[in-house]
Amino acid sequence: MSHDDWLLIETLGYERRPTLVADGVRVRDWANPLRAQREPGDVGRRILEVVRRCVETVSAATCSTEESVVLGIPVRCAFGAVHGVQVWVGAADATPPPRRGAAAWDWDADTQMAKHGPGLEELAWRRAPAEVRVTRTPPEVFGTMVGFDGRIDYMAMVREMKVDGRWQGEVDMLGDDDRVRRFQMIARANPVARRTQGLVHEVTDVREPRPDPALSMMRAVSRRARTGIGFVELGFGLIYEWPKPPPPPLERWATERPDLHPDDAAAFLAVCGRMLKDDPEFTTDEAHRLRLRLRFAGTDWIEACAELVHNRSGQPGITGHGLLRVWPEAAE
Repeated sequence: MSHDDWLLIETLGYERRPTLVADGVRVRDWANPLRAQREPGDVGRRILEVVRRCVETVSAATCSTEESVVLGIPVRCAFGAVHGVQVWVGAADATPPPRRGAAAWDWDADTQMAKHGPGLEELAWRRAPAEVRVTRTPPEVFGTMVGFDGRIDYMAMVREMKVDGRWQGEVDMLGDDDRVRRFQMIARANPVARRTQGLVHEVTDVREPRPDPALSMMRAVSRRARTGIGFVELGFGLIYEWPKPPPPPLERWATERPDLHPDDAAAFLAVCGRMLKDDPEFTTDEAHRLRLRLRFAGTDWIEACAELVHNRSGQPGITGHGLLRVWPEAAE
């Protein structure tokens, strides 16, 4: 391990062996924690013992000898479990260095809502305490991502929800202070709980953020539209970003998840499913027209028009995503 650096060990999934994903600022590819130390002896075994105790007690743990100490700090999720442990190994009389920012999150496939663990919003967005919330819609999160290498692979892992599904990469997030920060992101699928579970680990000071110009241009063009423009993950029928929020009276859709009328939801998911399966009729440049009835908390049904087009059109190899236009039916 790097001298005097904190390790980040992911514990995403109770039945899985923990793996090392960061050694200080160096990304590690799901490595065995027993290989995290270069010195001879039982340090690796003590690291695993500290991680086990952190997970079981959801509190800090130490394992000391006369010469050295292993210290573990758990990274808790919104449900009270431990998604990762930050571990430091040092001399018994040494003081640990400052830890890098790390926080946990979950995404529930059934509710299609994200759950943010303690400190995540303060870390990722430098959010004021009064504005922090545990539950967020996907557009509230993806809309702040200005760089996301591997977005397509990540979304495929989420959609497939396999037992061994995992993803690791880096994302750039725009904070409430208008600064962009870079984070290592680690995620695993948990098909039993039907969740994707993950960690973010800040690396801004050593890896400069690189906002994606193509994404910025897409958003800039979308903002000129008179309709709402949404990015759709076809496997879940999930609108994960609104580069142009829907116009009134649909504007709450930008940050809320409304109820769709069951008949309209079934029709929307059917079109998404046929696009995902590369049905020739549904993978052309032609937009597929839908009528949607939706309601927010405290409202009656609102009628809207929508057009969905497969993003693969003209872009071979990009599957699983669509572009949605929506507007109130009254504007027809």
